[in-house]
Amino acid sequence: MKTFKLGNSLQKFAPIAAVLLLGSLCGSVMFAGTVATCADGAFGPTAGNTVFPANCTGDVTGTLDAWMSSAFSYTTNTGTTSGFIYSAVYDDAGTLDFYYQVVNNASSADAISTLSVSDFTQAPTTNAAYWTDGSALTGTGFVDGTTSPQTADRYSDGSTIQFAFYPPSSSTTEIAPGESSDVEIVSTNATTYSAGFAAVIDSGTDTVAAFQPGSVPEPATLGLMGLGLIGLASLRRRLRR
Repeated sequence: MKTFKLGNSLQKFAPIAAVLLLGSLCGSVMFAGTVATCADGAFGPTAGNTVFPANCTGDVTGTLDAWMSSAFSYTTNTGTTSGFIYSAVYDDAGTLDFYYQVVNNASSADAISTLSVSDFTQAPTTNAAYWTDGSALTGTGFVDGTTSPQTADRYSDGSTIQFAFYPPSSSTTEIAPGESSDVEIVSTNATTYSAGFAAVIDSGTDTVAAFQPGSVPEPATLGLMGLGLIGLASLRRRLRR
């Protein structure tokens, strides 16, 4: 059995360890920010629970990390319904808040009753809210909404949160053709984000790209980070010599 000297091995692989460390940091710790609630914030939804989202218009949003626009389209026996789902991530002093909005094209055949966003299994603590004047969210494509969510519920496994624009189901509560939802907010205790999904649902459905909470670094990743720190220290000593 061969025996390796830790010091020599670390010196040899210090540059590689440094790269691994930087990659881990960029992928897992780059974006961080508390679970924020406005004055009348709704706590939840928890898994299997339903809440009434709070109107947080004018509340502090934090720092914008990313914004995305995804087109959706589905066809039923009444025709084609299309539009956009906007999503954004805000760093709120250490944890992340996720913002979503549905824009229903004027040419759409149907109103939209539900916005479904996932995957939130990495964010056990969530608060649901909405923001009416989306155009005030600078740096994004959000617009002023016309339709507020009635409820927000969460799947029993914690994966998916749904904003419902009913009951009652009517032209004044659902997102009608030519109208936009208010900006839905899921405030979380997550500290990273990644690619996820969002879906619009009514008589048909379509699923598109959006943002979701990121996963906690795996033990192997944490081990690489630790090795990287040791390697950097070793490299620094070599440079001093």
